Amino acid sequence: MSNLIERYTNDIALAGSAGYVDKGVRLISETQPELVFLDVRLADGTGFDVLKKLPERDFELIFVTAYEEYAVDAIRASASDYLLKPIGIPEFEQAVSRVRAKICEKKKRLSFPDRKIGVATQAGYEFIETKDITWCTAEGSYTHFYMQGGLRMLSTRNLGFYEELLDAQYFFRIHHSTIINLRFLKSFIKGRNSFVVLMDGTKLEISQRRKAEFLDMFFPEK
Repeated sequence: MSNLIERYTNDIALAGSAGYVDKGVRLISETQPELVFLDVRLADGTGFDVLKKLPERDFELIFVTAYEEYAVDAIRASASDYLLKPIGIPEFEQAVSRVRAKICEKKKRLSFPDRKIGVATQAGYEFIETKDITWCTAEGSYTHFYMQGGLRMLSTRNLGFYEELLDAQYFFRIHHSTIINLRFLKSFIKGRNSFVVLMDGTKLEISQRRKAEFLDMFFPEK
């Protein structure tokens, strides 16, 4: 992997390597990498053991394995990609390219712009920063705004009006009655009825019609 990184990338700096579970956990915690190549089999455990021991995960992940049957487990672990040994150069370059695009997109979302919009209320207008909106939902011709710190606001305008105002790079309509701020997205729960969970624990249903488009933003087809 070190040789591949050195020879076929010009924008990846190797922070270190580890062959044991605890050493891997310590290395990731200390270096805070943007990308981790994780072998399924380590000297004293598996790459999945490393993930279980991490308090949180804020990096893209590419699994490396000689066993194709681990591919499903890698996907379940929300890996961005997986590489089968022996690793081919085209496969390596394609995997890195996909992850590079995801990291760039993530940075764009984190650089959330400060912008105010006027929210029409029964009393007049309230001016709020869009970065503070966590989600909003429709109630007939009205819109409920939910914001950081537990603040709520009721607007006399409908949700479609605000969908036009909110930046599509940061806000996504997961349901005909719900728009979320992707900056506060925490997890996705799949099933017959799928849901997204926001950082404050709010669980919201995502419609079947919007699910494919939503997932494609994070897991584009290979």
